Amino acid sequence: MRLLICAFLFLLWSFPVLASEEKRILFLDGARIEREIVARKGFVEVPLPAAMLPASLRVKPLGNTQVRWVEIIPVAGTAKNAEQLKTMEERRNILLDRLKNLEMREEIFKAAAKSQSGRALRKTKSNPDPLGSLRSGTRFALTQLDEISAARRKTRGSLAEIETRIATLAKQPSSGSVARILLSQSGGTVRVAYLVSNLKWTPRYDVRLSGNGYTELALCAKMPAAEPNVSTVVVPLPLVETIGAEIPQYPVSAGITSIATFRLPLEKEELVKGAVPYLSLVLDNTSSLYLPAGEASGYWGGEYLGNAAFSGCLPGKTLALQFGKRE
Repeated sequence: MRLLICAFLFLLWSFPVLASEEKRILFLDGARIEREIVARKGFVEVPLPAAMLPASLRVKPLGNTQVRWVEIIPVAGTAKNAEQLKTMEERRNILLDRLKNLEMREEIFKAAAKSQSGRALRKTKSNPDPLGSLRSGTRFALTQLDEISAARRKTRGSLAEIETRIATLAKQPSSGSVARILLSQSGGTVRVAYLVSNLKWTPRYDVRLSGNGYTELALCAKMPAAEPNVSTVVVPLPLVETIGAEIPQYPVSAGITSIATFRLPLEKEELVKGAVPYLSLVLDNTSSLYLPAGEASGYWGGEYLGNAAFSGCLPGKTLALQFGKRE
C-alpha cells in the first residue's frame, strides 16, 4: 500500500502545471508576487524563494475548485550551498588580504632597490667590498620583486576562480522551499501569492522650476530590470502601512516610469548665480498624497542643476531642497 501511495504522488508531481503571467506589486520595502496556476492533474508544486517573508503565502482557489491541503517543505541541498558560499567568501577575503600584503612588500623592495642604486660606494672595515655588497643587495631586492610578481599572478588567478564559483553559487538559492498544493479536481486553478523582501521600487522626482512660484513635480518609479511575462504595479507605501488601507496601484514598465505629476506652490525659489549656479527652494505639498522619500533631480528653465536626496513630505507640509550647491 505504501508503495502505491508513493507511486501515486510521484505521478502527480510528474505532471506539468500551466502558469500564467506573473504579477508583481512593488512597495517601498518589498513586493507581493502573484501567479495563477492550472494543475492538469489536481496537484501543484510551487517553488518559493529564499526572500519570501514568513507567514505570507496565500493560495486562493479560482472557479469551482477547492484547496484540499498545502504543505511547505525546504528545498534539498540549499544548506550545503549556503555553507559552500560562506567558505568561498572567506577564501576570497583571505586572497584579497594576501594581495594587499604583496603590494606592501612590493613597495618595500622597490624602495630598497632604489636605495641600493643611490648608495655611495665607500670601502670601510665593515664593508670592504662596497660594489659587491651593492650588487648583492640589488640582486636580492630584484629577486624578491620577481617572486612577489609571480605570487601576485597566482593569487589573482585563484581569486578569479573563487569569484566565478561565488557567482555560480549566488545564482542558486541559499535557502528556500516548495509549496505542494492538492486541489479537489483536475484542471483546477489557484492564485498563489506571497511577499518578498528583495524586490522594491525607488521613488525618483523631477523638480522643474521656471521662476513663476510653482514647481512641476513628476513622481517616477525607478524599477528593477525587466523580465519577460511579468507585469508590474507600484504602491507608494511601505508594507506595514497597507494594513487596513486602500492600496493605490500604478502600472509601470521597466526602467524609470512617470506615475504622477503635481503642480505645487513654492515658499522659496532662488537661483544662485555663479560659475556653477545652484538652486534652492522650499515646496509646499498641497496635494492629498504623501510624497515618499527617494531621489530627486532639479531643473531651472529646463537646465539640469544636480541631484539631491528627497526626504519625503506629508500632505500640508513643506520640504526644502538644494540642487547643485558645492560644499
